Amino acid sequence: MIPVVLASQSPSRREILAASGIDPIIIVSEVDESAIESRFAGSVADLTMALSAAKARAVVDRVLASPPAQLATADTAVIIAGDSLLEHEGEAIGKPGTAERTREVWADIAGAWTELHSGHTLAVLRRANSSTANSSTANSSTANSSTANSSTASFELVDIRSKRSTTSVLIGEPTPEELEAYIATEEPFHVAGALTIDGYGGAFVQRLAGDHLTVLGLSLPVIRDLVRDSDLFWPDLWSPRE
Repeated sequence: MIPVVLASQSPSRREILAASGIDPIIIVSEVDESAIESRFAGSVADLTMALSAAKARAVVDRVLASPPAQLATADTAVIIAGDSLLEHEGEAIGKPGTAERTREVWADIAGAWTELHSGHTLAVLRRANSSTANSSTANSSTANSSTANSSTASFELVDIRSKRSTTSVLIGEPTPEELEAYIATEEPFHVAGALTIDGYGGAFVQRLAGDHLTVLGLSLPVIRDLVRDSDLFWPDLWSPRE
C-alpha cells in the first residue's frame, strides 16, 4: 500500500477518496490563494492548476521537513492537491465568503451555463536512501528547493505533475425566497461558485456536461491518470480492508 496525503481540508475531496478505497492523511497547505490569484495572468482553468500545484508543493515541503508518523514505514508516499473555480463570462468565481457576495454571484450565474474547473496536482515522494528512489525521473518542474537533502529528510521528491478537468454546469434559478434560505445555511460561502451539488445547492443545478466529480473538486479519473503517468499502480493506493 502507498499512503496518500490529501493537501486539503475539503470534506468532499476527502469523501471522494474514501469512497474510492483511499483513507488519506490530511495536511492542510495553508497557501495564500489570493496572493497567487493576484499575480496570475493566465486563464481561469490554468489558475486552478497553479493553485493546486502551490498547495502540493507547500505540503511536500512540510512532509520533507517533518514526515508524519503515518509515513514511518512507507518507502513511497503520494500527495494529492486540488483547487476548483467556477468560470462565468471569462471571470473566476471562487468562494464568496459572505451573504452579500453570494447574492452578487447568484445574480450573475442564475439560469446561465458556467464552467467548473478543477486543477489536480500529484507529488510522489520516496525514501532518500531507498534503492528505488531515482530523482532523475522527476518532472522538470521539480527542479527547485523541494528536493530534499537525504541527510536532513527521510523522503525526497521524485515527481510532481498537474492536470485539470472541466465540467459545464447549467445553473438553476431559485426564487428570491429560496436563495435567501440557501444563503442562511452558509453553505455557499465556503464553496467555489457559491454552490455545490452534494448539499443544499444540488437542487439549484439543472444540468452537468462532464465528470460530476470535477464539480465536487476531485476527479478520480484525472487522479488515476496522474498516478499511472508517475508509473504507480492505482490499486496500491487503496487502504487495507478491515
